[in-house]
Amino acid sequence: MYKLLIVDDEKNIRLGIQAMIKRQFESKVEVETAMDGLEAIEKIKDVDILITDIKMPRMDGIQLIEHIQQSDQKAPAMVILSGYDDFEFTKAAIKNKVKDYLLKPVNRNELYHTLTNILEELEKNNQVTYQHLEEYRTSQLNFILLNPNIQPGVIEYLIQKMQLPPFENGYYVGIFDHKREMDGEDLLIRIKPFIAQCNIESDYQTICFIDSNDRVVVISEESIFKRIKDHLKKEKYITFSTGVSKHHRHIRDFKEAYNEADYALKYHFLFPRNQLFSFQAAEYKPESMEIPIDLIKKIANMLGTERDKELKSTLLKVLDYEKISGSPIEYMESLNQSLNQLVFECFFSKLGDESVEIFKMLNKVENMYNFDNFNEYFQAVEDLLMRLHEYNKQIKLVYSEQKYLEQAVCFIKENYYKDLNLAVVSNHISLNYSYFSHMFKEYTGQNFVDYLKKIRIEEAKILLRQPEYKVFEVSEMVGYKNPKQFTRVFREIEGISPTEYREHV
Repeated sequence: MYKLLIVDDEKNIRLGIQAMIKRQFESKVEVETAMDGLEAIEKIKDVDILITDIKMPRMDGIQLIEHIQQSDQKAPAMVILSGYDDFEFTKAAIKNKVKDYLLKPVNRNELYHTLTNILEELEKNNQVTYQHLEEYRTSQLNFILLNPNIQPGVIEYLIQKMQLPPFENGYYVGIFDHKREMDGEDLLIRIKPFIAQCNIESDYQTICFIDSNDRVVVISEESIFKRIKDHLKKEKYITFSTGVSKHHRHIRDFKEAYNEADYALKYHFLFPRNQLFSFQAAEYKPESMEIPIDLIKKIANMLGTERDKELKSTLLKVLDYEKISGSPIEYMESLNQSLNQLVFECFFSKLGDESVEIFKMLNKVENMYNFDNFNEYFQAVEDLLMRLHEYNKQIKLVYSEQKYLEQAVCFIKENYYKDLNLAVVSNHISLNYSYFSHMFKEYTGQNFVDYLKKIRIEEAKILLRQPEYKVFEVSEMVGYKNPKQFTRVFREIEGISPTEYREHV
Protein backbone atom coordinates (compact mmCIF):
# COMPACT_ATOMS: atom_id res chain seq x y z
CA MET A 1 0.00 0.00 0.00
CA TYR A 2 1.46 3.34 -1.11
CA LYS A 3 0.77 6.70 0.54
CA LEU A 4 -0.45 9.53 -1.74
CA LEU A 5 -0.89 13.20 -0.72
CA ILE A 6 -3.10 15.68 -2.67
CA VAL A 7 -2.30 19.37 -2.02
CA ASP A 8 -4.71 22.03 -3.32
CA ASP A 9 -6.28 25.11 -1.77
CA GLU A 10 -9.66 24.39 -3.40
CA LYS A 11 -11.57 21.82 -1.35
CA ASN A 12 -13.77 20.58 -4.19
CA ILE A 13 -10.75 19.90 -6.38
CA ARG A 14 -8.99 18.03 -3.55
CA LEU A 15 -12.04 15.86 -2.88
CA GLY A 16 -12.73 15.31 -6.58
CA ILE A 17 -9.22 14.05 -7.31
CA GLN A 18 -9.32 11.93 -4.15
CA ALA A 19 -12.58 10.30 -5.27
CA MET A 20 -11.19 9.53 -8.74
CA ILE A 21 -8.04 7.94 -7.30
CA LYS A 22 -9.89 5.86 -4.71
CA ARG A 23 -12.27 4.59 -7.37
CA GLN A 24 -9.42 3.27 -9.54
CA PHE A 25 -6.57 2.56 -7.10
CA GLU A 26 -8.24 1.84 -3.74
CA SER A 27 -6.30 -1.41 -3.19
CA LYS A 28 -2.94 0.19 -3.99
CA VAL A 29 -2.90 3.67 -2.42
CA GLU A 30 -3.92 5.38 0.80
CA VAL A 31 -4.97 8.98 0.02
CA GLU A 32 -4.57 12.05 2.26
CA THR A 33 -5.15 15.75 1.49
CA ALA A 34 -3.69 19.14 2.48
CA MET A 35 -4.91 22.68 1.74
CA ASP A 36 -1.47 24.24 1.05
CA GLY A 37 2.28 23.69 1.17
CA LEU A 38 2.67 24.34 4.89
CA GLU A 39 0.04 21.78 5.84
CA ALA A 40 1.59 19.36 3.34
CA ILE A 41 5.00 19.62 5.06
CA GLU A 42 3.37 18.32 8.27
CA LYS A 43 2.02 15.28 6.41
CA ILE A 44 4.81 14.61 3.91
CA LYS A 45 6.64 11.96 5.97
CA ASP A 46 6.56 8.51 4.29
CA VAL A 47 4.56 9.86 1.32
CA ASP A 48 5.26 7.93 -1.89
CA ILE A 49 3.34 10.14 -4.38
CA LEU A 50 2.67 13.88 -4.17
CA ILE A 51 0.07 15.65 -6.34
CA THR A 52 0.27 19.41 -5.73
CA ASP A 53 -1.28 22.56 -7.14
CA ILE A 54 1.03 25.38 -8.24
CA LYS A 55 -0.87 28.45 -7.03
CA MET A 56 -1.61 28.25 -3.29
CA PRO A 57 -1.53 30.71 -0.36
CA ARG A 58 1.24 30.65 2.29
CA MET A 59 3.44 28.16 0.34
CA ASP A 60 2.90 27.33 -3.33
CA GLY A 61 3.64 24.05 -5.10
CA ILE A 62 7.10 24.95 -6.41
CA GLN A 63 8.20 26.11 -2.95
CA LEU A 64 6.83 22.89 -1.45
CA ILE A 65 8.77 20.78 -3.97
CA GLU A 66 11.98 22.74 -3.38
CA HIS A 67 11.55 22.30 0.38
CA ILE A 68 11.21 18.54 -0.08
CA GLN A 69 14.25 18.39 -2.38
CA GLN A 70 16.38 20.25 0.18
CA SER A 71 15.31 18.08 3.12
CA ASP A 72 17.00 14.82 4.19
CA GLN A 73 13.93 12.67 3.59
CA LYS A 74 13.41 10.57 0.49
CA ALA A 75 11.54 12.59 -2.14
CA PRO A 76 8.19 11.16 -3.32
CA ALA A 77 7.17 10.87 -6.98
CA MET A 78 5.70 14.32 -7.73
CA VAL A 79 2.93 15.52 -10.07
CA ILE A 80 2.14 19.24 -10.67
CA LEU A 81 -1.43 20.57 -11.06
CA SER A 82 -2.15 24.00 -12.50
CA GLY A 83 -4.94 25.96 -14.05
CA TYR A 84 -2.44 27.94 -16.10
CA ASP A 85 -0.74 26.60 -19.19
CA ASP A 86 2.40 28.51 -18.31
CA PHE A 87 5.79 27.46 -19.66
CA GLU A 88 7.60 28.99 -16.67
CA PHE A 89 5.79 26.56 -14.35
CA THR A 90 6.68 23.69 -16.67
CA LYS A 91 10.37 24.67 -16.60
CA ALA A 92 10.33 24.83 -12.78
CA ALA A 93 8.62 21.45 -12.61
CA ILE A 94 11.20 19.83 -14.92
CA LYS A 95 14.04 21.41 -12.94
CA ASN A 96 12.69 19.82 -9.75
CA LYS A 97 12.37 16.34 -11.33
CA VAL A 98 8.57 16.28 -11.39
CA LYS A 99 7.06 13.15 -12.96
CA ASP A 100 4.21 14.87 -14.80
CA TYR A 101 2.41 18.19 -15.29
CA LEU A 102 -1.43 18.06 -15.43
CA LEU A 103 -3.75 20.93 -16.28
CA LYS A 104 -7.00 21.68 -14.48
CA PRO A 105 -9.67 20.54 -14.79
CA VAL A 106 -7.97 17.19 -14.39
CA ASN A 107 -8.73 14.67 -17.09
CA ARG A 108 -9.56 11.33 -15.47
CA ASN A 109 -7.76 9.23 -18.12
CA GLU A 110 -4.64 11.38 -17.99
CA LEU A 111 -4.57 11.12 -14.18
CA TYR A 112 -5.00 7.33 -14.32
CA HIS A 113 -2.27 7.02 -16.94
CA THR A 114 0.16 9.11 -14.88
CA LEU A 115 -0.53 7.23 -11.63
CA THR A 116 -0.31 3.83 -13.33
CA ASN A 117 3.17 4.67 -14.66
CA ILE A 118 4.30 5.98 -11.26
CA LEU A 119 2.96 2.94 -9.39
CA GLU A 120 4.68 0.55 -11.83
CA GLU A 121 7.97 2.38 -11.37
CA LEU A 122 7.60 2.39 -7.55
CA GLU A 123 6.82 -1.32 -7.58
CA LYS A 124 9.88 -2.04 -9.70
CA ASN A 125 12.15 0.09 -7.52
CA ASN A 126 10.79 -1.47 -4.34
CA GLN A 127 11.42 -4.96 -5.67
CA VAL A 128 15.04 -4.07 -6.48
CA THR A 129 15.54 -2.35 -3.11
CA TYR A 130 13.97 -5.22 -1.18
CA GLN A 131 16.01 -7.75 -3.11
CA HIS A 132 19.21 -5.89 -2.23
CA LEU A 133 18.12 -5.70 1.42
CA GLU A 134 17.39 -9.44 1.45
CA GLU A 135 20.81 -10.23 -0.04
CA TYR A 136 22.48 -7.94 2.49
CA ARG A 137 20.58 -9.53 5.38
CA THR A 138 21.51 -13.02 4.20
CA SER A 139 25.23 -12.19 4.03
CA GLN A 140 25.28 -10.42 7.40
CA LEU A 141 23.20 -13.02 9.26
CA ASN A 142 25.47 -15.77 7.94
CA PHE A 143 28.50 -13.70 8.97
CA ILE A 144 27.11 -13.61 12.52
CA LEU A 145 26.50 -17.37 12.49
CA LEU A 146 29.88 -18.33 11.03
CA ASN A 147 32.02 -16.02 13.18
CA PRO A 148 32.74 -17.86 16.47
CA ASN A 149 34.31 -14.83 18.18
CA ILE A 150 31.86 -12.12 17.18
CA GLN A 151 31.23 -9.62 19.98
CA PRO A 152 27.72 -8.64 21.20
CA GLY A 153 28.35 -5.00 20.27
CA VAL A 154 29.12 -6.00 16.67
CA ILE A 155 25.92 -8.06 16.52
CA GLU A 156 23.89 -5.08 17.78
CA TYR A 157 25.49 -2.83 15.14
CA LEU A 158 24.84 -5.29 12.28
CA ILE A 159 21.23 -5.81 13.38
CA GLN A 160 20.61 -2.07 13.15
CA LYS A 161 22.16 -1.88 9.68
CA MET A 162 20.06 -4.84 8.49
CA GLN A 163 16.85 -3.01 9.50
CA LEU A 164 15.46 -6.12 11.17
CA PRO A 165 11.97 -5.73 12.68
CA PRO A 166 11.86 -5.16 16.47
CA PHE A 167 10.00 -8.42 17.27
CA GLU A 168 8.42 -6.70 20.26
CA ASN A 169 6.69 -9.91 21.40
CA GLY A 170 9.82 -12.00 20.94
CA TYR A 171 10.55 -14.55 18.25
CA TYR A 172 11.55 -18.13 17.42
CA VAL A 173 14.11 -19.35 14.88
CA GLY A 174 13.28 -22.31 12.68
CA ILE A 175 15.54 -24.20 10.25
CA PHE A 176 13.95 -26.07 7.32
CA ASP A 177 16.16 -28.86 5.95
CA HIS A 178 15.08 -30.11 2.53
CA LYS A 179 17.03 -33.40 2.86
CA ARG A 180 19.04 -32.78 -0.33
CA GLU A 181 15.99 -33.23 -2.59
CA MET A 182 16.23 -29.63 -3.86
CA ASP A 183 18.44 -26.65 -3.21
CA GLY A 184 17.66 -24.08 -0.54
CA GLU A 185 16.71 -21.42 -3.09
CA ASP A 186 13.96 -23.64 -4.52
CA LEU A 187 12.55 -24.33 -1.06
CA LEU A 188 12.67 -20.63 -0.18
CA ILE A 189 10.74 -19.79 -3.36
CA ARG A 190 8.02 -22.24 -2.30
CA ILE A 191 7.84 -20.79 1.20
CA LYS A 192 8.05 -17.02 0.64
CA PRO A 193 4.61 -16.36 -0.94
CA PHE A 194 2.95 -18.31 1.87
CA ILE A 195 4.92 -16.34 4.49
CA ALA A 196 3.91 -13.07 2.84
CA GLN A 197 0.26 -14.09 3.08
CA CYS A 198 0.70 -15.07 6.73
CA ASN A 199 2.29 -11.68 7.47
CA ILE A 200 -0.75 -9.91 6.02
CA GLU A 201 -3.15 -12.07 8.02
CA SER A 202 -1.31 -11.84 11.34
CA ASP A 203 0.31 -8.39 11.00
CA TYR A 204 3.63 -10.00 11.92
CA GLN A 205 6.88 -9.53 10.00
CA THR A 206 8.86 -12.67 9.21
CA ILE A 207 12.51 -12.84 8.09
CA CYS A 208 13.78 -15.77 6.01
CA PHE A 209 17.14 -16.51 4.38
CA ILE A 210 19.42 -19.38 3.34
CA ASP A 211 22.25 -20.40 5.67
CA SER A 212 25.71 -21.68 4.74
CA ASN A 213 24.38 -25.27 4.78
CA ASP A 214 21.80 -24.42 2.09
CA ARG A 215 18.89 -24.63 4.53
CA VAL A 216 16.05 -22.14 4.88
CA VAL A 217 16.11 -20.19 8.16
CA VAL A 218 12.94 -18.45 9.37
CA ILE A 219 12.68 -15.86 12.18
CA SER A 220 9.08 -15.42 13.25
CA GLU A 221 6.36 -16.21 15.78
CA GLU A 222 5.93 -19.82 16.91
CA SER A 223 2.72 -20.61 14.98
CA ILE A 224 4.30 -19.86 11.60
CA PHE A 225 6.43 -23.03 11.61
CA LYS A 226 3.50 -25.42 11.89
CA ARG A 227 1.66 -23.44 9.22
CA ILE A 228 4.64 -23.66 6.85
CA LYS A 229 4.97 -27.37 7.61
CA ASP A 230 1.30 -27.98 6.80
CA HIS A 231 1.66 -25.88 3.64
CA LEU A 232 4.66 -27.88 2.40
CA LYS A 233 2.97 -31.20 3.18
CA LYS A 234 0.38 -30.38 0.53
CA GLU A 235 3.12 -30.46 -2.10
CA LYS A 236 3.99 -34.00 -3.09
CA TYR A 237 7.53 -35.32 -3.23
CA ILE A 238 9.02 -32.75 -0.82
CA THR A 239 10.81 -34.33 2.13
CA PHE A 240 11.84 -31.92 4.85
CA SER A 241 12.26 -31.52 8.59
CA THR A 242 12.20 -28.47 10.84
CA GLY A 243 14.04 -27.58 14.04
CA VAL A 244 12.61 -24.75 16.15
CA SER A 245 14.34 -22.81 18.94
CA LYS A 246 12.78 -21.78 22.22
CA HIS A 247 11.29 -18.31 22.63
CA HIS A 248 13.72 -15.37 22.66
CA ARG A 249 13.06 -11.73 23.52
CA HIS A 250 16.01 -9.89 21.98
CA ILE A 251 17.09 -10.20 18.35
CA ARG A 252 20.72 -9.88 19.47
CA ASP A 253 20.33 -13.46 20.77
CA PHE A 254 19.61 -14.68 17.23
CA LYS A 255 22.79 -16.79 17.05
CA GLU A 256 21.87 -18.67 20.24
CA ALA A 257 18.36 -19.27 18.90
CA TYR A 258 19.78 -20.55 15.59
CA ASN A 259 22.03 -23.03 17.41
CA GLU A 260 19.01 -24.28 19.38
CA ALA A 261 17.06 -24.85 16.16
CA ASP A 262 20.07 -26.61 14.62
CA TYR A 263 20.32 -28.86 17.68
CA ALA A 264 16.61 -29.70 17.59
CA LEU A 265 16.87 -30.56 13.89
CA LYS A 266 19.40 -33.30 14.65
CA TYR A 267 16.62 -35.41 16.18
CA HIS A 268 15.28 -36.09 12.69
CA PHE A 269 18.10 -38.65 12.53
CA LEU A 270 16.37 -40.67 15.30
CA PHE A 271 12.76 -39.87 14.45
CA PRO A 272 12.56 -39.54 10.63
CA ARG A 273 8.76 -39.71 10.53
CA ASN A 274 8.47 -36.48 12.51
CA GLN A 275 8.79 -33.19 10.63
CA LEU A 276 8.87 -30.64 13.45
CA PHE A 277 11.36 -30.77 16.32
CA SER A 278 11.35 -28.36 19.25
CA PHE A 279 14.47 -27.45 21.21
CA GLN A 280 12.31 -27.14 24.30
CA ALA A 281 11.32 -30.81 24.03
CA ALA A 282 14.90 -31.89 23.29
CA GLU A 283 16.15 -30.12 26.43
CA TYR A 284 14.30 -32.54 28.69
CA LYS A 285 15.89 -35.73 27.36
CA PRO A 286 17.17 -37.93 30.25
CA GLU A 287 20.89 -38.30 30.84
CA SER A 288 22.57 -40.64 28.37
CA MET A 289 24.10 -43.94 29.38
CA GLU A 290 27.80 -44.78 29.38
CA ILE A 291 29.28 -45.62 26.00
CA PRO A 292 29.80 -49.44 25.73
CA ILE A 293 33.51 -49.21 24.93
CA ASP A 294 34.13 -52.90 25.79
CA LEU A 295 31.54 -54.05 23.26
CA ILE A 296 32.97 -51.78 20.57
CA LYS A 297 36.48 -53.15 21.21
CA LYS A 298 35.02 -56.65 21.06
CA ILE A 299 33.68 -55.90 17.58
CA ALA A 300 37.16 -54.77 16.48
CA ASN A 301 38.72 -57.96 17.89
CA MET A 302 36.22 -60.26 16.14
CA LEU A 303 36.88 -58.87 12.67
CA GLY A 304 38.46 -61.57 10.52
CA THR A 305 37.39 -64.46 12.80
CA GLU A 306 34.71 -67.07 12.12
CA ARG A 307 32.28 -65.41 14.58
CA ASP A 308 30.00 -63.76 12.05
CA LYS A 309 26.76 -64.11 14.02
CA GLU A 310 28.30 -62.87 17.24
CA LEU A 311 29.73 -59.88 15.40
CA LYS A 312 26.28 -58.86 14.17
CA SER A 313 24.59 -59.45 17.53
CA THR A 314 27.23 -57.34 19.30
CA LEU A 315 26.65 -54.50 16.84
CA LEU A 316 22.92 -54.69 17.68
CA LYS A 317 23.77 -54.27 21.37
CA VAL A 318 25.96 -51.26 20.64
CA LEU A 319 23.45 -49.59 18.30
CA ASP A 320 20.36 -50.39 20.38
CA TYR A 321 17.71 -48.06 18.97
CA GLU A 322 15.47 -48.29 22.04
CA LYS A 323 18.27 -47.04 24.30
CA ILE A 324 19.54 -44.50 21.78
CA SER A 325 16.12 -42.96 21.08
CA GLY A 326 15.61 -42.36 24.80
CA SER A 327 18.91 -40.51 25.16
CA PRO A 328 20.14 -37.08 24.05
CA ILE A 329 21.48 -36.97 20.49
CA GLU A 330 25.00 -36.54 21.92
CA TYR A 331 24.93 -40.19 22.99
CA MET A 332 24.46 -41.33 19.39
CA GLU A 333 27.15 -38.91 18.24
CA SER A 334 29.56 -40.42 20.80
CA LEU A 335 28.75 -43.94 19.58
CA ASN A 336 29.49 -42.84 16.04
CA GLN A 337 32.82 -41.34 17.13
CA SER A 338 33.81 -44.42 19.14
CA LEU A 339 33.07 -46.79 16.26
CA ASN A 340 35.20 -44.60 13.99
CA GLN A 341 38.16 -44.45 16.39
CA LEU A 342 38.16 -48.00 17.78
CA VAL A 343 37.07 -49.98 14.73
CA PHE A 344 37.22 -48.24 11.37
CA GLU A 345 40.30 -46.04 11.72
CA CYS A 346 42.34 -49.07 12.80
CA PHE A 347 41.74 -50.61 9.40
CA PHE A 348 42.19 -47.44 7.38
CA SER A 349 45.99 -47.70 7.27
CA LYS A 350 45.85 -51.42 6.44
CA LEU A 351 43.72 -51.09 3.31
CA GLY A 352 45.32 -50.96 -0.10
CA ASP A 353 44.74 -48.04 -2.48
CA GLU A 354 42.68 -50.35 -4.68
CA SER A 355 39.90 -50.70 -2.09
CA VAL A 356 38.05 -47.63 -3.38
CA GLU A 357 34.56 -48.82 -2.45
CA ILE A 358 35.55 -49.54 1.15
CA PHE A 359 37.20 -46.12 1.41
CA LYS A 360 34.00 -44.49 0.18
CA MET A 361 31.98 -46.34 2.80
CA LEU A 362 34.48 -45.39 5.52
CA ASN A 363 34.26 -41.73 4.58
CA LYS A 364 30.48 -41.81 4.69
CA VAL A 365 29.95 -43.60 8.02
CA GLU A 366 32.50 -41.29 9.63
CA ASN A 367 29.69 -38.73 10.01
CA MET A 368 26.30 -40.20 10.93
CA TYR A 369 24.55 -37.10 9.54
CA ASN A 370 25.59 -38.19 6.06
CA PHE A 371 22.56 -40.47 6.42
CA ASP A 372 18.97 -39.35 6.60
CA ASN A 373 18.14 -41.47 9.63
CA PHE A 374 19.37 -44.05 12.15
CA ASN A 375 18.18 -47.05 10.13
CA GLU A 376 20.19 -46.04 7.05
CA TYR A 377 23.24 -45.44 9.23
CA PHE A 378 22.89 -48.83 10.95
CA GLN A 379 22.63 -50.69 7.63
CA ALA A 380 25.71 -48.90 6.29
CA VAL A 381 27.75 -49.65 9.44
CA GLU A 382 26.74 -53.31 9.39
CA ASP A 383 27.56 -53.60 5.69
CA LEU A 384 30.96 -51.97 6.18
CA LEU A 385 31.79 -54.15 9.18
CA MET A 386 30.99 -57.33 7.26
CA ARG A 387 33.11 -56.16 4.32
CA LEU A 388 36.02 -55.46 6.63
CA HIS A 389 35.35 -58.79 8.34
CA GLU A 390 35.63 -60.70 5.06
CA TYR A 391 38.55 -58.58 3.95
CA ASN A 392 40.43 -59.40 7.14
CA LYS A 393 39.69 -63.09 6.70
CA GLN A 394 41.15 -62.96 3.21
CA ILE A 395 44.25 -61.10 4.37
CA LYS A 396 44.87 -63.67 7.08
CA LEU A 397 44.42 -66.43 4.54
CA VAL A 398 46.92 -64.83 2.17
CA TYR A 399 49.47 -64.31 4.90
CA SER A 400 49.14 -67.91 6.04
CA GLU A 401 49.66 -69.29 2.55
CA GLN A 402 52.72 -67.63 1.02
CA LYS A 403 52.62 -70.13 -1.80
CA TYR A 404 49.99 -68.00 -3.60
CA LEU A 405 52.36 -65.07 -3.80
CA GLU A 406 55.29 -67.26 -4.70
CA GLN A 407 53.19 -68.68 -7.54
CA ALA A 408 52.31 -65.15 -8.65
CA VAL A 409 55.98 -64.05 -8.74
CA CYS A 410 56.96 -67.21 -10.59
CA PHE A 411 54.17 -66.64 -13.12
CA ILE A 412 55.31 -63.06 -13.71
CA LYS A 413 58.96 -64.09 -14.23
CA GLU A 414 57.89 -66.75 -16.72
CA ASN A 415 55.48 -64.52 -18.64
CA TYR A 416 56.97 -61.02 -18.28
CA TYR A 417 57.18 -60.59 -22.06
CA LYS A 418 53.42 -61.10 -22.49
CA ASP A 419 50.61 -58.55 -22.08
CA LEU A 420 50.38 -58.88 -18.29
CA ASN A 421 48.27 -56.94 -15.81
CA LEU A 422 47.15 -57.34 -12.21
CA ALA A 423 43.82 -58.94 -13.17
CA VAL A 424 45.52 -61.66 -15.26
CA VAL A 425 47.86 -62.62 -12.42
CA SER A 426 45.19 -62.55 -9.69
CA ASN A 427 42.93 -64.76 -11.83
CA HIS A 428 45.79 -67.16 -12.44
CA ILE A 429 46.22 -67.79 -8.69
CA SER A 430 42.45 -67.47 -7.95
CA LEU A 431 42.56 -64.53 -5.52
CA ASN A 432 40.36 -61.43 -5.27
CA TYR A 433 41.83 -58.52 -7.28
CA SER A 434 41.90 -56.02 -4.37
CA TYR A 435 43.15 -58.50 -1.81
CA PHE A 436 45.87 -59.74 -4.14
CA SER A 437 46.99 -56.17 -4.99
CA HIS A 438 47.35 -55.34 -1.31
CA MET A 439 49.22 -58.54 -0.45
CA PHE A 440 51.46 -58.36 -3.53
CA LYS A 441 52.69 -54.94 -2.45
CA GLU A 442 53.24 -56.22 1.10
CA TYR A 443 55.21 -59.22 -0.21
CA THR A 444 57.40 -57.52 -2.86
CA GLY A 445 57.58 -53.97 -1.49
CA GLN A 446 56.39 -52.64 -4.86
CA ASN A 447 53.12 -52.30 -6.67
CA PHE A 448 52.47 -54.63 -9.59
CA VAL A 449 53.30 -52.14 -12.36
CA ASP A 450 56.68 -51.16 -10.89
CA TYR A 451 57.58 -54.78 -10.16
CA LEU A 452 56.83 -55.85 -13.74
CA LYS A 453 58.93 -52.94 -15.10
CA LYS A 454 61.86 -54.04 -12.96
CA ILE A 455 61.68 -57.67 -14.15
CA ARG A 456 61.48 -56.62 -17.80
CA ILE A 457 64.41 -54.19 -17.58
CA GLU A 458 66.61 -56.77 -15.82
CA GLU A 459 65.94 -59.20 -18.66
CA ALA A 460 66.54 -56.41 -21.20
CA LYS A 461 70.00 -55.69 -19.70
CA ILE A 462 70.97 -59.33 -20.26
CA LEU A 463 69.83 -59.22 -23.90
CA LEU A 464 71.55 -55.88 -24.56
CA ARG A 465 74.88 -57.47 -23.73
CA GLN A 466 74.37 -59.69 -26.78
CA PRO A 467 75.24 -57.60 -29.89
CA GLU A 468 73.23 -59.76 -32.32
CA TYR A 469 69.97 -58.19 -31.02
CA LYS A 470 68.99 -54.71 -32.08
CA VAL A 471 67.45 -52.38 -29.46
CA PHE A 472 63.95 -52.53 -30.98
CA GLU A 473 64.19 -56.37 -30.99
CA VAL A 474 65.12 -56.37 -27.30
CA SER A 475 62.15 -54.07 -26.68
CA GLU A 476 59.73 -56.61 -28.20
CA MET A 477 61.41 -59.55 -26.45
CA VAL A 478 60.75 -58.06 -22.99
CA GLY A 479 57.12 -57.07 -23.67
CA TYR A 480 57.33 -53.52 -25.08
CA LYS A 481 55.89 -53.24 -28.56
CA ASN A 482 56.73 -49.52 -28.66
CA PRO A 483 60.54 -48.93 -28.58
CA LYS A 484 60.01 -45.35 -27.35
CA GLN A 485 58.12 -46.61 -24.32
CA PHE A 486 60.87 -49.17 -23.71
CA THR A 487 63.53 -46.44 -23.85
CA ARG A 488 61.56 -44.22 -21.48
CA VAL A 489 61.08 -47.00 -18.89
CA PHE A 490 64.73 -48.11 -19.21
CA ARG A 491 65.98 -44.54 -18.61
CA GLU A 492 63.52 -44.16 -15.70
CA ILE A 493 65.01 -47.19 -13.93
CA GLU A 494 68.68 -47.18 -15.05
CA GLY A 495 69.24 -43.45 -15.64
CA ILE A 496 70.55 -43.98 -19.20
CA SER A 497 69.07 -45.14 -22.51
CA PRO A 498 69.37 -48.77 -23.74
CA THR A 499 71.88 -47.63 -26.40
CA GLU A 500 74.06 -45.88 -23.82
CA TYR A 501 73.89 -48.96 -21.60
CA ARG A 502 75.10 -51.17 -24.48
CA GLU A 503 78.03 -48.84 -25.15
CA HIS A 504 79.21 -49.08 -21.53
CA VAL A 505 79.12 -52.89 -21.23
